[in-house]
Amino acid sequence: MANEVFALDQGQGRAVLLVAGLGGQAAFWQPTVAELSGTHRVITFDHPGVGGSTLDGTPTIPGIVEAALRLLDQRDLESVHVVGHSTGSLVAQSLALDHPQRVKSIVLSSGWAQPDKRFEDFFAYRKLLLERLGGAAYTALTRLVAYPSEWYGEHFAVAQALDFEAPSAVDVPMVAARIDMLLGYSRKAELADIRRPTLVVGAADDYVIPYHHAQELAGLIPGASLRELSGGHFTPVTRTTGFAALLRDFWEAQA
Repeated sequence: MANEVFALDQGQGRAVLLVAGLGGQAAFWQPTVAELSGTHRVITFDHPGVGGSTLDGTPTIPGIVEAALRLLDQRDLESVHVVGHSTGSLVAQSLALDHPQRVKSIVLSSGWAQPDKRFEDFFAYRKLLLERLGGAAYTALTRLVAYPSEWYGEHFAVAQALDFEAPSAVDVPMVAARIDMLLGYSRKAELADIRRPTLVVGAADDYVIPYHHAQELAGLIPGASLRELSGGHFTPVTRTTGFAALLRDFWEAQA
């Protein structure tokens, strides 16, 4: 039996597919969807094994690609603009390389071509903290490093001390497996074969995926454009209006 994929299909207009990062949930994109759905048909989904989507087995990037293609087939969409954030950028790269006929363009947001040693060490640390201290401590670390200080102060800071042992909805084994998934995947040697319009978006204040990864990506993909949008690792959330404007301008250039 095929895995079930939870998806949201909102708005009208040219179809765009938004692929979330390590968290893998369609809900990540709701601020961006609110900006775009007045002019675009925006499709988002929970990755297999995350949220409302089922998974029998181990999470893989090809498995997420397959889920995305199934969503397009179900909607009779021959090709769409694809936006991949962080881990989702690996999915967008793979779609452009392996299924170019299904892709009008790709946007790689806070993405990378290949993990370097600092990347490997940081994500190994995140995984160790997750497995030893649990979901609450993992979520606290993510918020501390992935959002700008001002955003953290406005949206997450509380007067009392953080409770690192609080109950958490984080699926520890699944998140650990997804960290392994991204650490073991790279198409760097093939990126020069991408022949779809490409926009790379990075943030100078992104501690999770530093800006030099965006610079490397843009240099490896023929004709790729590079834009900097400071806002930490989650610019689609922290700089939603600016992020959506970059997408619109890029897509308009393809019209």
